[in-house]
Amino acid sequence: MILLLFRILVQKVAWRPGAALLAILVIPSSLLVSFMAAANTSFYVFTGAEIHWRQAKSFNGDAAAIHTLLTGLTGFLIVEGILLTLSLFAAHSIHAITGGILHVWAWPIRWLCARVRPHVEPLIERFWPAKPPTPDLPDPRIYEQISMDDNDDLSDHEEGDHLLNTAQLPNRLPESKRVTDGVPQRALILGLFSLFLFLRFMRPWDPVYMYMSTTLPLTTVIEGAVRHSPVDTTGTPAHFDYLEQATSLGPAPRWSWMSKEPIAGFEDWDQSDPLALHYNPHDDPLHISNLDQPVLEEIHNALASGDVKIKHVVFLKLESARADIFPLQKDSFMYKRIAETWKNKTIPPEVVDRLANLTRTAELFTNFPTGFEHDDARFNGRKAYGGISAKDAITSSTYTLKSLTGSFCGVTPMVADFNREFEHHIYQPCLPHVFDMLSQQPDITSETDDFTKWPWHSTFMMSVTEMYDNQNKLTPHLGFRDKQTKETIIKPEAKHYPVTSAEINYYGYPESELREYIRDAIDDAERDHQRLFLSHLTSTTHHPWGVPNDAYEDMMGSKSGANNDMNRYLNSVGYVDDWLSELIDILEEKGVANETLFVMAGDHGLSLPNDGGITPYDNPHVGSFKVPIVIAHPQLPPVQIDTPVISTQIVPTIIDLLIESASLSQDSTRSARDIRSLYEGQSMIRPQVVKQDGREAWHFTVMNTGGSWLSVRSAARPEFRLVIPLVNDVEWRFSDVSKDPNELSPIERFSLADLAAAVDKEYHDEEVLNWLYNASYVTNWWVLENWDRWRFSPKAKEEAKEDKS
Repeated sequence: MILLLFRILVQKVAWRPGAALLAILVIPSSLLVSFMAAANTSFYVFTGAEIHWRQAKSFNGDAAAIHTLLTGLTGFLIVEGILLTLSLFAAHSIHAITGGILHVWAWPIRWLCARVRPHVEPLIERFWPAKPPTPDLPDPRIYEQISMDDNDDLSDHEEGDHLLNTAQLPNRLPESKRVTDGVPQRALILGLFSLFLFLRFMRPWDPVYMYMSTTLPLTTVIEGAVRHSPVDTTGTPAHFDYLEQATSLGPAPRWSWMSKEPIAGFEDWDQSDPLALHYNPHDDPLHISNLDQPVLEEIHNALASGDVKIKHVVFLKLESARADIFPLQKDSFMYKRIAETWKNKTIPPEVVDRLANLTRTAELFTNFPTGFEHDDARFNGRKAYGGISAKDAITSSTYTLKSLTGSFCGVTPMVADFNREFEHHIYQPCLPHVFDMLSQQPDITSETDDFTKWPWHSTFMMSVTEMYDNQNKLTPHLGFRDKQTKETIIKPEAKHYPVTSAEINYYGYPESELREYIRDAIDDAERDHQRLFLSHLTSTTHHPWGVPNDAYEDMMGSKSGANNDMNRYLNSVGYVDDWLSELIDILEEKGVANETLFVMAGDHGLSLPNDGGITPYDNPHVGSFKVPIVIAHPQLPPVQIDTPVISTQIVPTIIDLLIESASLSQDSTRSARDIRSLYEGQSMIRPQVVKQDGREAWHFTVMNTGGSWLSVRSAARPEFRLVIPLVNDVEWRFSDVSKDPNELSPIERFSLADLAAAVDKEYHDEEVLNWLYNASYVTNWWVLENWDRWRFSPKAKEEAKEDKS
């Protein structure tokens, strides 16, 4: 229809201003459609995902984001060149064909005009007499026919774009070329058009059909249909209503130690605002606490010895860290994926040796058996660092900036596209806020050698830009007052200027550029009697997986297609693993390793080895969700947690460890106990409670970019995984990772009813079907609750409230 509309607009117009106006309208519009089509195609080839143009209005066009987009410029230009070349040869025929179709469509109008005109013309002539036409020229009111193949016979001025011929002029085309004049041609075109209209009205009124039938550029404004709730739960049995009118928001708890002055992160305790509402886990119908459970026996025994002291906390967020490569294990999916690229699926011994040493530091931290044989002298014979390692952990969001918020603040990120958290109310205090609050307790002082009474200092470091999607505004919103980023280390006044490495990707430099800044942070903290909370985001494992000096080693037997990306990714994983080892060396060099809690968590995974995806953007594959979570301390025994956990549990776990290890002053311990009870996640140093009083512990993951999909699982039934669409143009997705761990055959449908029918056909199990319905119902309630907690008011929320009223 867009093509036919453009065909109408390119008719010959005698009035020059009108012709110029149409040209101004048609040419930019045609280029826009061409550019969008090229972008769609190149983006899909490059990433394996589709562009959702409705997100364009939320896209932040900062310099870093534009730089990222320019990395795909080559592919875009190639596709655009192909489209322009094809149009050069096809435009003539398409112009003729569409003109012929329009000519047939206009035939009923011409027929009607021919019969009405004799009755109307006398009246027109009576009131608006016209000048007689020039003798040698046709009446401008009469339009000449055009056939589908006549363009070679007519000049531009003779082109039969005029569709309303009254047959008063002779047709100069031969009979053989009047292909749209005959009855068969009219019957064919009008018949097909009638069939189109019939099928259009017979088509089910499902939003997805409307979206799929929408063409560029209308997809930027048409999303399929209006939703009256964030999750379309049409088809859910009526008995799912136990969350109606439930909310977790209420007045903030009152504590005697809380300052009466507003404090960052604790604004909800501002007594000057009696209407301020705060998240209360005790009122959350989905919350299950495990604080009444005893500390795990192995950890309890270590804490009781008094050897576990936590002076400093180092928290690393690992970019694109897959759980199954932290560490890499022999005969795992990843190992077999590598073997497939070698002759006879046999990895050469020298490559096996490389793989055995690729993630040695991760192996040290987790103590997970890898099946490789290697020299244990690297860590002085030490086989386990000590601490907690989660075997089945997922991230709170597959969008990095949202994942930072989830991990640093113990909250589920906001269900909205891109980084919007910096503009809204973070409904729990983040770790820097907590440490600032603890630093204001009465017994805190730097004038003592007892580190439990020292104040805290929080700093954030990364060697890449902070200008992508407003991260520079998010970082202080999370409570960090001090930071080192690409923008600070490249300034001439920077302490360790100039940088010594070349940029390795479109974001910035390798992590090693932070080496001296990390040393300085520890030195400053020890000198000033401060406790350091150092957070650090790695970036080398982000696409395009550059490593310093392009020092790539062969891991894959073939470099074709995605295998080259895999080889680069594996090399970047090895680089970051070495960086982790260097960080431990720095802690030992500064004499604080035995007093530092070393926390690591992936921001998200990467489905590259599964489906070739180079980004988690709109990618529902489980490989993008499973991440490593490690809370390490050299004085703790190695403890593996097999129960499903999520990264929002890290904050309450850190606070719990500080309390139980007696690493806080007396006043700080009292305050920390109250603060610990605020969070929705369970502590990982205690047994996980997956089900209580008929309720399940639900884990929600906000998918990249935030507003299209939501992943949900239950810790009570971790084998089931449901990906729920929040817009009309993506599918529901159900998988059973106990039977299909790599999601080779997920069940995908465009509606809950169709998905339920497919699941029922596959399982014939009422419990599975009930879990599916319950998960969708719980998620619908939770999304609305999430928006309330963040004080965010999208259109879907307002419509849902109107429906309830």
